[in-house]
Amino acid sequence: MRTQRRLQKISTAISLGGSALGFSILGLLIIAKEHDGGASITGGILGILIGAAFLIAACLHWKYGGQIQIGFQGEEVPAAEIVSEMQQAAGAICGF
Repeated sequence: MRTQRRLQKISTAISLGGSALGFSILGLLIIAKEHDGGASITGGILGILIGAAFLIAACLHWKYGGQIQIGFQGEEVPAAEIVSEMQQAAGAICGF
């Protein structure tokens, strides 16, 4: 279970880091290519700021991701119980 959490933490950080890099590069390309003047510079700056937000999220996730406690606990429910509840709900909706 610990390996799964570590792998999930790494993959989430890589995803956030990739998004940060992508938005930052897109913002830089928009600024470098400015055809419209002010509108493209604004879009480029927004892209860079979004990239920075993703980078901050990645850093916070990497630093505090394992310490955040989820407020609910999942419980295992047998499949037969789920199916019977779905059949009851379908019967109530359809009038069976």
